[in-house]
Amino acid sequence: MKKNSKFFALMLVVVFAVSIFMVTGCEGEEAPEDTEDEAAGEIVIAGKQYAEGLVLGYLAAHIIEANTNMEVDTGKIGMGPTEMLHPAILEEQIDLYPEYTGTSWMVVLEEDEMPEHDVIHGKVKEAYEEEFGLTITDPLGFENTFAIAVTEETAEEYGVSTLTELGEVEGLTFIGDSTTFTREDAYLGLERVYGFDMEQVVVDTALFYEALDQGEGDVTTLFSTDGRLKEYGFVVLEDDKNFFPPYDAMYVVRQEILDQYPQVQEALEPLFGLIDEETMIELNYQVEVEQREAEDVAIEFLEEQGLI
Repeated sequence: MKKNSKFFALMLVVVFAVSIFMVTGCEGEEAPEDTEDEAAGEIVIAGKQYAEGLVLGYLAAHIIEANTNMEVDTGKIGMGPTEMLHPAILEEQIDLYPEYTGTSWMVVLEEDEMPEHDVIHGKVKEAYEEEFGLTITDPLGFENTFAIAVTEETAEEYGVSTLTELGEVEGLTFIGDSTTFTREDAYLGLERVYGFDMEQVVVDTALFYEALDQGEGDVTTLFSTDGRLKEYGFVVLEDDKNFFPPYDAMYVVRQEILDQYPQVQEALEPLFGLIDEETMIELNYQVEVEQREAEDVAIEFLEEQGLI
């Protein structure tokens, strides 16, 4: 009996030891999952304050979140203009934000001579990589450039469809804000290139549409993908001498992020070339006029496209 008791006691010790090994072994097997989660990384998405900047920021955030295992921080979407976003990405406070070729060329790179539309993207990409260690993605498919608009009645009355034709009309009034008439990339340049010679009325930027609609002037400047264009039905005149620089939409991304997490590039690729001007106007319209949340608009678009 004593031998049996010793035998059973020994077996209990063995069983207990095996149990401890199995438990610690299972705990050890969880380590790769923690490592994998850590390797998944985090990406901080930023954006500009207006509707389009918000929508584009959330498009990137949700397509990355849905198609990678990365943690996406959207807290800086709506952060501010390029003058804030570019320093922030250089300081690694943010990792990605939507931008435009013309803004990158003139505001960030401070270049004066404007390249042709078909080469500016390549020049900006090369400069960003060499000077900042940043990359720019392929274009998203639309431009948001400055534009000159008139009411349908004005376009019909004077038979104008281009800025050259508009410059030949006398007695018109141009609506702008306090900087419109002092900037070379606004009225001064239009005066030089197209011969504008108009009366000037100054209103707050946010009131351009109302001022034009209510007849306070005949002409104003706006952005080509404004959602409110759909609401007011203004006529955007052709910039037939290519005065305004190209403003193709794209994303700026830290190259270090793309090197470390190539899944970010793969997740973004379906957006390249996907969004035309009409689509962007519609998305902006939903935010600006219908007062929908930009994040909801972005998610709905991605779902409709089968991307999330």
